[in-house]
Amino acid sequence: MKNLSKIVVASSLLTCAAAQAGGLYLYETTTSDIGLASAGMAARAQDASVLAANPAGLANVAGKSFTGNLISLYGDAQLDTRSGDAGNVIGYVPMGSAFYSQQVNDKWTLGVGLYGNYGLGLGYEGLVDKPVAQVDVPSAITQAVTIQPSASYRINDQWSVGAALGLQYAKYKVEANASLQNGNYSLTGSDEDVQVNGRVGVLYQLDPTTRLGLSYLSETEFEFDNSNSIAPQQVIFSVYQELTDKLALMSNINWQDWSEYQTTMNVETKDTYQVALGTQYKLNDKMVWNAGFAFDSSMYESQHNGDLTVPTGNAYRIGTGFDYTIDPTSSISLAFEAVLIESSETSSETIVNTQFDDPALYFLSLGYNWKNS
Repeated sequence: MKNLSKIVVASSLLTCAAAQAGGLYLYETTTSDIGLASAGMAARAQDASVLAANPAGLANVAGKSFTGNLISLYGDAQLDTRSGDAGNVIGYVPMGSAFYSQQVNDKWTLGVGLYGNYGLGLGYEGLVDKPVAQVDVPSAITQAVTIQPSASYRINDQWSVGAALGLQYAKYKVEANASLQNGNYSLTGSDEDVQVNGRVGVLYQLDPTTRLGLSYLSETEFEFDNSNSIAPQQVIFSVYQELTDKLALMSNINWQDWSEYQTTMNVETKDTYQVALGTQYKLNDKMVWNAGFAFDSSMYESQHNGDLTVPTGNAYRIGTGFDYTIDPTSSISLAFEAVLIESSETSSETIVNTQFDDPALYFLSLGYNWKNS
């Protein structure tokens, strides 16, 4: 009885959303990032969407630029509770983003983005399924949407700097039901919060074919009635280089401060890093092929001491896609990415033992790009 009560309480405190390596952030905000496994995201600076990773990159985007993306995520995270099968806790999740930028003069470029890269909705049907007790958590959601006005300033032909303000609207919702020997119980809760974070960056143009980008994002703490949820600070460093008029290579080294994050079950966490490599190859005058690979480290000190609300671990991102030029001002993009995640399990005397066996995320995205330079 005592353990079952704690299960319901823990379910109500789901800070959710972390069905990907490295914690609660998703790198998959655009079709290009999906096809390249996020490689070069702070240095590619090919359209307005660069502001989501590095606002300084807007200095490399001439004229006017618009990018819109429709993203479908399917998460396969089967939860084995030993005493029952909670099934796939993620399933299908629709996502999207939009970005616009405009060059004001030869020094200033302004932009704005709308995207959601923090949080998912989880559901636990049959968290406990025994003759004496049944516990379901149909809905456990923590998600945030960001509106990010941004600006870049070109210092000279090589150096540009940028800054952005993220206005983040976050929503928390949970539903939990328990059927015990002494009666039926229901728990519901919801809350909203608005917070602000900041992003600053620098872009260095070594020569016409090589760019380096560095950006920093501040921490955000969402304050809800029952608990708080932290989106940690992070640093992104990217390199982009055109080797020939057909082939470009790019890479990332990223860091996120997940050692400050407190999970529902208070497990030990650590900072995470990502290493990503990607390539763009121009097949002809109309089509470019994108491909990328990334490794993300786990936020857990031990995969044997994980959290039932965060199916994460070391992960491998494999992405590919194509950009097709419709006319000199517009193009469309299609991309797919698989994120293969290490198994994790819980070890707690107060919460029923659980295990996520090789969870995975699959992204499919369609993007539209328009520019007028």
